[in-house]
Amino acid sequence: MGNIFKFMSISQIIVSVYIGLIIIGGLVLSLPMSSASGDWTRYLDALFTATSALCVTGQVTLNTTTHWSPFGKMFILLLIEVGGLGFITLWMLFFMMRGSKANMRQRIVLLESLNLPADFDLKKIVTYIVQFTLFIQCIGAILLSFAFIPQFGWITGILYGFFHSISAFNNAGFDLLGDSLIGYQTNFYVLFVISMLIIAGGLGFLVWRDLLTYRHNHKLLRYTKLTLIGTATLLIAGFILFILSEGINGTFNHLSLGDFLMNTFFLSVTPRTAGYANIDYSHLSTLGTFITLILMFIGGSSGSIAGGVKVSTIMVTSMFLIRYFTGKPFTIYARTVKIATIRRALFLILAALSIITFASMVLLLTEEIPHGFGIEYILIEVISCLSTVGLTMGLTPNLTIIGKIILIILMLMGRVGLITFLWSIGSHRNNSTIKYPEMNIMIG
Repeated sequence: MGNIFKFMSISQIIVSVYIGLIIIGGLVLSLPMSSASGDWTRYLDALFTATSALCVTGQVTLNTTTHWSPFGKMFILLLIEVGGLGFITLWMLFFMMRGSKANMRQRIVLLESLNLPADFDLKKIVTYIVQFTLFIQCIGAILLSFAFIPQFGWITGILYGFFHSISAFNNAGFDLLGDSLIGYQTNFYVLFVISMLIIAGGLGFLVWRDLLTYRHNHKLLRYTKLTLIGTATLLIAGFILFILSEGINGTFNHLSLGDFLMNTFFLSVTPRTAGYANIDYSHLSTLGTFITLILMFIGGSSGSIAGGVKVSTIMVTSMFLIRYFTGKPFTIYARTVKIATIRRALFLILAALSIITFASMVLLLTEEIPHGFGIEYILIEVISCLSTVGLTMGLTPNLTIIGKIILIILMLMGRVGLITFLWSIGSHRNNSTIKYPEMNIMIG
């Protein structure tokens, strides 16, 4: 990785690379050629947009459709693709194309950035990730073009198809339609294709690789089974709960039954870090908002483009609590789960809740909450950024300087991973050889 990274830890390298790309991205987007008006864009807003694109979030302080020039929009798309694939993945691909071999440190950096086990074949996994990503995005672009070409014409329709396919698969949530997908509530086809792209991106490369090789292996990894069950449970449960909450609330009373079901299903899909909105979230029911916050917090699968604490984290923690309550040994598919895995899952959840609490308190001090809104106006913004979702009730364009900085940091945390980010600012190794006596503390 070069002499500059020689004395840095793996976590510090990953975070440093993303910070460097964000700074460069902000500089490019601040240039006059990046804006539709030809004027300079304030650097903090350009930095916010670059962070949101590279961290595949979709939170914007400036309207993507009207503010940015064609060059600016294409650069944002480039940042989304780099953020989705991971710069380190692309760098490693270029490295291998030159015929060079990665050393152990480079291998660990890549696998750590993708949250993958250390026993993976580096060359195969990099090639597979790039090929799979481009294939799915091309299929999505073709399917979306069928809807966009009649509306916008051949050239614009095809370009819109590619932009929104890449954005959806990378769970980025950026759009060129002006109001996300609110204008497509009655377009079952577009909502369905976008939903499938979001789910595909959120499942993770490891899961897809396992599914695609099932025909030859006739077996699935235990992690894949756990992820599929968890994902299906969240989608179905969210779908049913949104049917009840928005049905009672009358949110989609103006739609037919088929469109109502599609829109409620989309509400269950998009909080899983996608950020596309088919409704103004300030009009969502109170229960619907609460469900959205939970789904955003959980996010997608480990090793995927999605953010959040991840499905497997929630599954492991939930199953551990159930087994602990019943007094049974904690096993998953006839395998004992390591204590280190349980500790990591609990740490991740507690760390996320702590960061959400702190960031929300800061924004409650610095941001103005409009009349008729409560703490959910801030919470949806904070969790959305930490989980790289991109949903908002309207606060993002009106953020103060402090608010923008806080959300930029949250988006960075969410993209590189909370554990990676926290380890980058402090040692996670215990170098002490001193052993202290144990003690008991009353709990509960």
